[in-house]
Amino acid sequence: MTSTAADRWRHALGDWALPPEILDQAPVSPWSHDPSSFVVDDTLERDTAASQMALVLLEGSDGVVLDVGCGGGRASLPLLPTARELVGVDESPVMLEQFAAAAEGAGVAHREIRGRWPEIASSTPIADVVVCHHVFYNVADLVPFATALTEHAHRGVVVVLPPRHPLSPWNEAWRHFWDLERPEGPTADDALDVLVEMGLEPRRIDAPRGALARSATDPTAMVASVRRRLCLHETRDREIAAYLANHPPRFFDEVAVLSWSGTAPR
Repeated sequence: MTSTAADRWRHALGDWALPPEILDQAPVSPWSHDPSSFVVDDTLERDTAASQMALVLLEGSDGVVLDVGCGGGRASLPLLPTARELVGVDESPVMLEQFAAAAEGAGVAHREIRGRWPEIASSTPIADVVVCHHVFYNVADLVPFATALTEHAHRGVVVVLPPRHPLSPWNEAWRHFWDLERPEGPTADDALDVLVEMGLEPRRIDAPRGALARSATDPTAMVASVRRRLCLHETRDREIAAYLANHPPRFFDEVAVLSWSGTAPR
C-alpha cells in the first residue's frame, strides 16, 4: 500500500518519541515551552517576508487576523495598523496573557481563545487572514489542522516553519548527554507535500528568520532550555553550561514561508 504525504509526515514526527526510561525521569515535559521566549519585546521585526505576505492579503479587508498558536503575538503584532483586530488561539493561558498584554499595549482590538487547534476551531471566528508561525512540527495530523486554517480565512493563510524539525539543532547534545540518536525529519518540503496533496496550491518562499525574543538567547535561559529539552536535572546545569560554551546552538537562520488562499465565504 502506497503511503501518502500526510502518512509520511505523521510517521516522521512519531520518530521523535523519546524512550520511556528517559521520559519517565524527566523533571518537566521536554515538549513544553518557556513563555518568555515568545514575548513581544524590542527584538520584534516588523518587515519580514511573512509579514509582507500577510499584509498584502489584508489590503482592503476588514483587518481581522487570526493567530493560531499565537504565543505572545510575534506573528500578528507586526501586521498593525493594517490589522485592526487580532484573535489569538493558544493552549497556554500564560501565552494568551502575553498576547493580550501586547495587543492592549498596541491599542488594537483583541480576543483570546484557549484551546487546541483544530478542536477549538468551531468556536473560533472567521478572519480575513490566518497566520500560524512555528506550529506545524507540533502537529501529527496535518490535514485536519491545515483544513481548519483554510476554512477560517477569507483571504489567505500564512504559515512559517523552519526547514527541519526545530529540535534537530540539539541532536548532537542528545548524543553527548544520552548517547541517543535523534531523527532529522520531517522537513518543510514534507509539509509542502502534504499541502499540495490536499489541493491547496501553496506558494513557498525561503527567507531569513526573524529575531528571537531576547530571553530566548539569554545564557541562563539557554541552560534551562537545554535542561528541559534533554530531560536533565538541575544538578547538570554546570555541565550543560560547559557544553554550550564549546557547542553553541546553531539555530536555523532561514524559514520557509507558505501561503495559500482561504475558503471562508464572505
